[in-house]
Amino acid sequence: MSTTDISTLSYNLSRVDRSIADNLMDIDKSFGNDAQNVLDFIIFMSKKLNNNLFGYTRFTIKEYSEFTGITAQNLCSMHPDVAKGIAGNTVYSDHSFESILEFTLLKMLKNNILFSKVIQYKDDGNIIQLENFPILKDIIVQGGNVMGTKKIYEVRLSDVMMNGFVQRYYTLDTTRLPVIGKGKGGHSRKKIYIWLNKVFHIYSSRGNNEQIPFYSIDFLADIAGVRFKKELENKKQVEKEPKHKKEAVSNILKAIHKQINSEQNKLHFSFDYKFVNGDTSNPYQEDYFVKFDFKSNLHPDVVKQLQVSHNLKFSLLKALRMFFDISYPIERLSKIEALETEADNFQRWLNNNDADLQKKVEILKNAHFKANNWDKKKELKDKEAISMIYSGFLSIEPVSIPQDPNSIPTSANSMPTDPNSISTAKEKA
Repeated sequence: MSTTDISTLSYNLSRVDRSIADNLMDIDKSFGNDAQNVLDFIIFMSKKLNNNLFGYTRFTIKEYSEFTGITAQNLCSMHPDVAKGIAGNTVYSDHSFESILEFTLLKMLKNNILFSKVIQYKDDGNIIQLENFPILKDIIVQGGNVMGTKKIYEVRLSDVMMNGFVQRYYTLDTTRLPVIGKGKGGHSRKKIYIWLNKVFHIYSSRGNNEQIPFYSIDFLADIAGVRFKKELENKKQVEKEPKHKKEAVSNILKAIHKQINSEQNKLHFSFDYKFVNGDTSNPYQEDYFVKFDFKSNLHPDVVKQLQVSHNLKFSLLKALRMFFDISYPIERLSKIEALETEADNFQRWLNNNDADLQKKVEILKNAHFKANNWDKKKELKDKEAISMIYSGFLSIEPVSIPQDPNSIPTSANSMPTDPNSISTAKEKA
């Protein structure tokens, strides 16, 4: 059990899809200069799913800006490719996607993350192979002004992203992402930070009993995107391995270490690191490997709550999908005029609080009861389930005593949404 003082902790645990965290370099290869916004968006949507499965599809510029640490002004400014006239067609559903955020959304709709190797994972006993990662099915833009700050974006996520959220993920602490990503080199620091969360997740899930392997500077530099430099040699430009690679990796780790290991408001893990020799028999070999030492700051009650959260979301999404498929067969959906152009009827139904609300309450109560091992003391009342649907689930944060799952969510991190605004913005499925 950690001896860390609870009062010094400040974390909010979310998720990152394993196929993303395991292949961070492929995002850069697939999306180039837009990779940072692509990664930010995936993590942002995963957090929205984690906080409220019934309201994840809609967001504002302000919400996105606060999460990423990128100012609304920068997000709303014209994308460089659009300004240069090399963006191609930017019109989709009668809306022109020309800002940095909107053009990136459009690119995620049109393009997938292409994996450099085939990824395999199990789904209900079946082996699934992923050669690429689709992100979006559809984008709907509502309202807005010149700066775009009043716009509401509504998205439909890919099935791969939805499935990964409940089945294939690492725990990720999103508390410091805006600070870690602020300023020059922010994308590199975010990628290494996500990778550190992955390593800690694997290490802690094995009971902290296994020795963490050394990682080469080349490996970490590749994740961070430390590029080879073009230099003149015999009047020709050739790519040379950067001499500053170790220094760049050191600076990234130093910056993240400072944020995580701050004496005030530590995250869910802390770590130390040092540069070491890969070959201990060679005393003259340069220190081109990094050794990490992690320490868990998770309270035992939070570890338990993580498991409850996993069980809840897995069974909840499965039960909701089953009810929808039975209640709204293709034959019936095809007769609903409002859904003729809908890219994902299930996601629209799921995020419409007017649609089958009482049934959703019943499904949520059952899933919550099951996730808490049928503990009568933790059985939700109808009004508590409705509050969770409207306002979001309880955030997983440091606790000094076990949190009562029956309490109505009041956390600022749950990003509450006015239920009336949702019901008026969508037609009932």
